[in-house]
Parts: sequence; C-alpha cells; structure tokens
Amino acid sequence: MSFLTHNDLRITRHTVLLENLPSAFHGFKLVQISDLHFYEYSDPHYYQRVTEAVNALQADIIALTGDVVHYGSAHIELAASFLRTLNASTKLAILGNHDYNDGHLSRKVSAMLMETGFTVLKNNNYKLEKNGQRLWFAGLDDLWYGRPDVRQALAGLPSAPNTVGTDALIVLAHNPLLFDPLAMSAPVQVDLVLAGHTHAGHVYIPFLGPIYRRIFRMKYRYGFFKKDRSLLYVTSGVGSAAFYLKKLKLGFPRFRFNTNPEIAVLTLTSP
Repeated sequence: MSFLTHNDLRITRHTVLLENLPSAFHGFKLVQISDLHFYEYSDPHYYQRVTEAVNALQADIIALTGDVVHYGSAHIELAASFLRTLNASTKLAILGNHDYNDGHLSRKVSAMLMETGFTVLKNNNYKLEKNGQRLWFAGLDDLWYGRPDVRQALAGLPSAPNTVGTDALIVLAHNPLLFDPLAMSAPVQVDLVLAGHTHAGHVYIPFLGPIYRRIFRMKYRYGFFKKDRSLLYVTSGVGSAAFYLKKLKLGFPRFRFNTNPEIAVLTLTSP
C-alpha cells in the first residue's frame, strides 16, 4: 500500500441540509474544486482526469476556492487550458494566497478566470434567482495577501436573520480561518462557508498528524465544522504542489503523503 497519494483523486459526496435554503434550490448540485497549483510539474494527464470527473458530475455550479497557480504568470495559460474545459451553467471563483505571488499576478489570474467563464468574487456577492427565491454567493479576498472585508462582501444582502425559505447564503473563503469572523460577526446569517488552503495537511503522518500544522495554522484541517448556525466545509484540494524557492522560482516535484486530492460534491437540501 502506497502512502504517496498525489495521483489518487477522490470524489467525495455530501448531502448538506441548509435550514434557509429555498425549496427552488432543493437538490442543487455544487462541485467545489480548490488549490489547483499549476506549475512546471503539473501533469496534464492528471488534470484531464479532473476535467472528465468534474464534467461527468453535471454540476449546477462550480465553486473554485483559490490557489489557481503555484507561483508566477508563466503557468497561467496552462491553468486556462484546464479551466475553460469545465462545464457548468455558473462558475464562481476566488483568489488564494498563491495567486498573489508576484506584484501583478492577482490581476492576471483574475483576468484569466473571467476569460475562461468564471465570475470572480473579491469582497462582493452574486445572486441566483429561481421562482422568486434566491441563493446568494459571496467571495472574500485572501486572508494572507489580500484584504478580506466581510461587510463589503455581504453588502446589499437581506439583513439578519434571513427570511427562512426565501434566501440562503454561501461564502467562498480560501483560508478557513475566515470562518470565525463569518460565523460570529457577519452582518447577515451565513449558512455555508467553502474553503481550501490546507490540503488536508498535505503530509499526514499516522499518529503524528500533519507536519504543516504550524505553517497553515490548521485550526480547520479538513471536512465539516459547525459554529452557531453556520457550517464550514474545507476541501483537501485538487493539486499537489507544496514547496518552492520563491527567489529562484524553483518548484519541487508534486507529491502528497496520506492526504488524497479531492473533488467535493455538495448536494444542497432544504427542510
């Protein structure tokens, strides 16, 4: 049995009950991908598998929660060739810390995402409406290198508490540490937060745990968490890039140890 898991892509399926979800969106299929980390060691055959898996799921919406490239603008077109092949009626994205790794990279990544059919959320929100009922999405800027602003991201949404059965709110936040301010001090009720960033620890040693705990400040490593009425899901991400020497722009071959890359499928249900 091998513990090197960077090619062992998993599709995880979850049924998520949201008390405020309007009945018009009952059964709505959301596919979350994250932490693509395109760089010189990215394997095109692996990402072809990811494309086929995502498209076979026939998602209502694809939510991309940051770290599109590992570093540098040289790999943006490689990312674009993958992202433009993903099919969904709605595609939303936010930026992660790696999307800020040089002075102009975040603008270039944002432009590429829009060119490939994604709506980029950066401290703003997006509304889906069906039969007079609404499902809201908001996106926060990156915690480490951006300027996340919860109140700006949720501006214009119905004030708390939400009208049960009429409005629901899902927030995209690359770093799961943003869950605390969202759950505790957001000006409106946040039903679900989707995050990435942690790679589920990336290197997870049995009985010892993830060796990256200090680097990521891994309060929320992987999976579901709940605080008050808000729910958080942290995906392990799709990519496997880990280390690089920033000054030399030199990456190391991709690997994971005992943490599987993941496409997360969340089927939303209403009471």
